[in-house]
Amino acid sequence: MLINTSFLRFAPLLAGLVLAGCAGSDSAGNRTAYLLPETPASQQYDAHLSVMVAQVTTAAFLDNDSIVMQLNHIEVHQARHHLWAEALPAQLRQLLIHRLATAMPGSQVVARGQPQGPAPGREVRIQLDRFQGRFDGVALIRGHWQILDKQKTLLKQQSFTVETPLNEDGYPELVRALASGWEQVADQLAQALADSIR
Repeated sequence: MLINTSFLRFAPLLAGLVLAGCAGSDSAGNRTAYLLPETPASQQYDAHLSVMVAQVTTAAFLDNDSIVMQLNHIEVHQARHHLWAEALPAQLRQLLIHRLATAMPGSQVVARGQPQGPAPGREVRIQLDRFQGRFDGVALIRGHWQILDKQKTLLKQQSFTVETPLNEDGYPELVRALASGWEQVADQLAQALADSIR
């Protein structure tokens, strides 16, 4: 019988995450709520755009308060005691707006529905298929993004997969790794937006 040694290497991490999510009673007092941490972009682009960010759409199994852990290739676990403090799509959009704004200080970056300035307009749309911890010790983010102009013409689209290794076990580390992966997606988008006016 073949043994997946990479799985064995991360088995304690997986067990720690799942047991931490299952430990204790169902009382609200044992629940922990998390916000994705935020850091400003280090790379800046000399772009003058009016960028509108649409609501981030997520796969149905991500559209709840629970942090998701993928247990193996086919099973996922939705934590009962480790929850998002704010709806995940709202957190992701807000972080994306802030990251794009620091990466393109000469641009206006707003949520869809807010007034846009006279600069060349762009709309960003993102669909997330994965945003979870994985049994082999990584935070996994997968999806695709689109950039459209003011006339809703598609200018560019791209799929992405970001895998960020966890340095230690526990949900706080998973949240930090997911945030780091999301920043990579935002940085990729900032470059694509800046390139869209060249």
